[in-house]
Amino acid sequence: MPKRNFTQSSLYMIFSYKGYLVRRLSIDLIWIVIPTTILCAVHEFNHVDIKMNFTVPGLLGAILGLLLVFRNNTAYDRWWEARKVLGGLVNTSRNYALQVENLLPESEHKNEIIKLIGAFPFVLKEHLRDGVVYAELDFLGEKLIKELKEWKHVPNAVNQLIQRRLRIAYDNKEITDFQFLKLIENSDELIDIMGKCERIHNTPMPSSHSYLLKTYIYVYAIIMPFGLIDNLSWWTIPAVMMIYYIAMSIVTISEEIEDPFGKDPNDLPVDRIAQNIYNNVQEIITK
Repeated sequence: MPKRNFTQSSLYMIFSYKGYLVRRLSIDLIWIVIPTTILCAVHEFNHVDIKMNFTVPGLLGAILGLLLVFRNNTAYDRWWEARKVLGGLVNTSRNYALQVENLLPESEHKNEIIKLIGAFPFVLKEHLRDGVVYAELDFLGEKLIKELKEWKHVPNAVNQLIQRRLRIAYDNKEITDFQFLKLIENSDELIDIMGKCERIHNTPMPSSHSYLLKTYIYVYAIIMPFGLIDNLSWWTIPAVMMIYYIAMSIVTISEEIEDPFGKDPNDLPVDRIAQNIYNNVQEIITK
């Protein structure tokens, strides 16, 4: 069995993610510690009886658990759907490259088609972020990049350029009617994949839902000390912090994975997927 370094170990992953979430939630945790500490001080030093029956916090906790499960499941469904769509992108890109390589004779437009197939994943992932990074497309050459820059919707431009070059091959009788239609089907599939990704990216969860859930968690963290303070005393502070941290961590991760095409730690490895597709396409044309 190959040895793994420390950065690949489960222990490192646990603490790295824990540290990442603590940094994200540090301000919120401070706002929870302050009122909890005040309540503990009042209870311990002034001997004021501020305890309450744990029934109310327990009931609120049960409701919170249901809300967190719902929130996590809806976000994970979006994440998993996006992963399946990107898996389809991998398969379609490979099929497309194989068919072009084996059906078209050597020519300039054939080479351009294969380059554009390899470029599509890079273009798509940045289209779902802040815009195309043309530095990633240096392999296309200045001519193709110049054509792409004339478009606002660059993934559409890639498919248009592919289909134009397939039309040239068809007009030159390099492929038959059936072969032309078969190749166009792959282009249609790329457009379909793009549309599914855009649907996931452009349809966020309602902001009111996240706002109300976060408010509920905060209110629950404020009420919870009243049910714990008589038994835990000063240990109520770390107990409340831990419960708040766990609940808000679930919400934070859910917010990240509901749009899984970004660069957050829990998003899909879109950059690696795009690079793997490009490597696969390059291997196909060099063998």
